[in-house]
Amino acid sequence: MAKEFYRNLFTSQSLYKLTGGIKMKILALLGSPRKKGNTSILLDQYLKGIKESNKNIEITKIYLHEKNIRNCTSCNVCHNIDIGQCLIKDDMQELYIKFKEADMIVFATPIYWWNISAQMKSFIDRIYALDVGQGYFVDKKVSLLMTYGVNLPNKGPEIVRTSFEEICKYTDMNLIDVYGVCTDEYLKVAENSKALQDVYEMGLKAS
Repeated sequence: MAKEFYRNLFTSQSLYKLTGGIKMKILALLGSPRKKGNTSILLDQYLKGIKESNKNIEITKIYLHEKNIRNCTSCNVCHNIDIGQCLIKDDMQELYIKFKEADMIVFATPIYWWNISAQMKSFIDRIYALDVGQGYFVDKKVSLLMTYGVNLPNKGPEIVRTSFEEICKYTDMNLIDVYGVCTDEYLKVAENSKALQDVYEMGLKAS
């Protein structure tokens, strides 16, 4: 019942934003430790498509490697008293606010050892604090962009995609875009015209 209430509430708010009431807010999270690397270039191209398709938006790009995000300690205080806020005082306090306000979250991560980066994992673990039945996740759009260094055989993108599918299913978020590209030493994203065009076109349709 609570999920249905928040789903209806946030759907109405999203429609209001899309029809010009207020700006649609997009939170773009870069999980790579390389600020100008392949993942960042892929993310920027995706955001370029979004910007060109919708002028009534506000995009905040966060470089997670620059943030002080401590690991979850599994104290469960956030859930035991349903406060929807982590007691750890670090940069996540700022990011919780941005996450709550966002209509769409873009996760951009390199794949290391068949999984997302450490920076991205710490962020995702910590947003567990928001899962307290207050609708902080409901109906947010989610996009997942991945880069990886080895093409075949490589199950990394499949593992990460499945993980995000399950997270979105559990939290009632909508996974609208998933894109992964191999970035080995012979073909960087900046030189990969197909990948750049693909994510640009995805961005055009995303918002």
